Amino acid sequence: MPDTNHGERSINPSVSILIAARNEETTILRCLEAIAQLDFPIDDLDVLIGNDQSTDQTGPIVAAFIADKPQFRLVPCNESINELRGKANVLAQLAAQATGDFFFFTDADTEVPHEWVLEMRRHLTPAVGIVSGITLPEGPAIFHKLQVIDWLYNLTLTYLVSSAGVPVTAMGNNMAVSRSAYESVGGYDELPFSVVEDYTLFKAVVRQGFGFRTVVTPQTLARTKAVDTLPQFLQQRKRWMRGAVQLPVWMVISLYVQYLALPLLLLIGWFSPALAIGLYVAKLFIQTFVISFGINRLRQTKLWPYALLFDAYLLIIGPLSVLFYWLPTPISWKGRTYN
Repeated sequence: MPDTNHGERSINPSVSILIAARNEETTILRCLEAIAQLDFPIDDLDVLIGNDQSTDQTGPIVAAFIADKPQFRLVPCNESINELRGKANVLAQLAAQATGDFFFFTDADTEVPHEWVLEMRRHLTPAVGIVSGITLPEGPAIFHKLQVIDWLYNLTLTYLVSSAGVPVTAMGNNMAVSRSAYESVGGYDELPFSVVEDYTLFKAVVRQGFGFRTVVTPQTLARTKAVDTLPQFLQQRKRWMRGAVQLPVWMVISLYVQYLALPLLLLIGWFSPALAIGLYVAKLFIQTFVISFGINRLRQTKLWPYALLFDAYLLIIGPLSVLFYWLPTPISWKGRTYN
């Protein structure tokens, strides 16, 4: 439970938690309740919720929840700064008002675990400027469960590659950055606008010479809402792929091979069935190893039945995602469109 002592501040450096919220009336309370339950001295927390022109009851719901919580602040974000839009614009405004030595980022539809701040903070050092935890979606349907395995697989791959010293990306709904690292790149105010603002900040911080960490532990495992429909899923992937194509060429090629495995294997099988079978077995082995590593590391053994269905899911959803990404349509996100 949180420390409710309002006396002398603890020796821990102060932490600002930044949350961008747009039309989140159905999820924002669970997010804020989780933050109120953090195992961290409450006097060292500075929680800023940016209301991004919500047209639902997000603002009143937040205002009612934080009425007796002076560490929480609701910040209306009605103007754009430096031509920023959407989430990046909100986070830039929140960071400008934040008092903490460390900025923690999560989303209004995400629930962080009790130990989140303590565990993430442990990995931030003068040399390490940015840290990402791991977030998994949740929902009751099979489609939701397969999204869990999808996220688990890709985020575990990110962890394994990052552990080898290769910068990949950050997780914007489960991310922490030191104030010194954030200010060294000018913050979101000075960075170019992107719908993948977390990756833009991550790249800038790494270029500035700071180290990075991806932390895969139960103490940093956050939960978010899985998307419910295929169109929503494809829009989500289109936005993510906008950032992925900015990765090093070898990573982009690897992602395309992963997503286009079915047509590639069918093409290879036309000329050499034995080679296609061998490549498929190798692919299955690598996937199983990565998923097993993530499941065991996060102690999520209940996911194994859905992991068995993951390959069939990926063989189908991968080509659909690539096709949708290349369609000349804008990205739709939080009721806004981005070209």
